Amino acid sequence: MNQIKKYFYLLILSPTITFAQLEYGIKGGINMTASGQIEDAVIDLTSSENLKENLTGYFFGGYASLKLFFFYLRPELQFSLQNRNFNSLRLNQSKLEIPVSIGFKFIPILSAFGGPNLQYNFNPKTDEIIISEIQQNADLGIHLGIRLHLGPLNADIRYDRGLNSNELYLLEKNNIPINGTVDLQSNIWSIGISYKL
Repeated sequence: MNQIKKYFYLLILSPTITFAQLEYGIKGGINMTASGQIEDAVIDLTSSENLKENLTGYFFGGYASLKLFFFYLRPELQFSLQNRNFNSLRLNQSKLEIPVSIGFKFIPILSAFGGPNLQYNFNPKTDEIIISEIQQNADLGIHLGIRLHLGPLNADIRYDRGLNSNELYLLEKNNIPINGTVDLQSNIWSIGISYKL
């Protein structure tokens, strides 16, 4: 009879224990990348000193975190906007991302994490050039990072790399054919802050 009572109490307390290990909150930050090189254009769109984009962007969203012994599982949902700037070309690209991290704490305030990143890329916009749609909207990447835990506040730096190449075709500018491409494969460094609610 005592064994039955123990199992009964354990059954009642299990959801409470599980809930206590579940956290959720909001997040945001900035991102920078080195991807986006223009190739094969028949007219000059960028100087030889500036073949790579200078990108600044931001992201915001939410997360949930489940503690599992020494590890934690942290799925996130975020909206990301990236401004890709060349000498005479500016692309605005937005995407919806679902990074899923598995993290391990070295010490109570510091952890390393990594995992897959599912992405949905919206078609970039530009005013200067007629462009095609991107080759594939859905994409998969991987990310690695380090997170600092300061009570309800977390700060992290991460690197995200797309697993598939994804090109955008530059069609024409001022009725002049370009026939160039831009590589949109993710190659992003980001700095973020999250807050536990």
